[in-house]
Amino acid sequence: MRPLLPIPFVFLSLVSTAAFGGGKEPKAAKIYLSEVLEPTSKGKAAYYLQPEGMDGDLYIGKIYTMDGKVKAEGRFRDPELTIEEGPFVFYHPNGKVESQGAYVMGNKTGVWLRFDPWGAPLAEKVYNPDVLANILYTRAETMPTFRGGDERAFVRTVKEGVKLPEGSTVKGSVMASFVVEKNGELSDVKVIEGQDKAVDDQVVDVIKSTSPWTPGADKGVPVRVQMRVPVQF
Repeated sequence: MRPLLPIPFVFLSLVSTAAFGGGKEPKAAKIYLSEVLEPTSKGKAAYYLQPEGMDGDLYIGKIYTMDGKVKAEGRFRDPELTIEEGPFVFYHPNGKVESQGAYVMGNKTGVWLRFDPWGAPLAEKVYNPDVLANILYTRAETMPTFRGGDERAFVRTVKEGVKLPEGSTVKGSVMASFVVEKNGELSDVKVIEGQDKAVDDQVVDVIKSTSPWTPGADKGVPVRVQMRVPVQF
């Protein structure tokens, strides 16, 4: 684990120090945000986010209240301003700094300094990105995909690969569970609702043989996703 380094109390202006150029331009449209800074429609928006240029390879964005006061400013990895990266500052309604720190791949990291509305320091918050690295999703923004097609193609592959023992009375469905890792490999493959151990073992073997998959992603970053798939016999 990397040591946590304190973040300087003085942040340079995110706009005035920006290095424009590089042949890339962020998109100009406003992105409307809810009270909790989630994308929403203009009619329901409490804030809006808009691009303010570039700083090297990063895109600068500012969040404003609907009446034009700055709520936050920082840098993003992508021109759509969806993945925070680097220093970020949030402001109280009176314009004083509320908190400041850094993001890595859309997650807060390290020491975040906090201040009350009058500028007095509050207790710091420390964020450890390593805790987030192995989060297991059950529903990701982009779900993993079987290289041979959709879920129906996957189920068909499993059914065709399982040879029922002579005289088997297996009927109904077998529920399989597995994890698609960030690199697309499968792990923790098992049958969680089965009927016959010999059939269950074959289901596990066939599922393992379908690796690798296209991994799932959240905010454009590969994530671990747990899949549960019923196979009907």
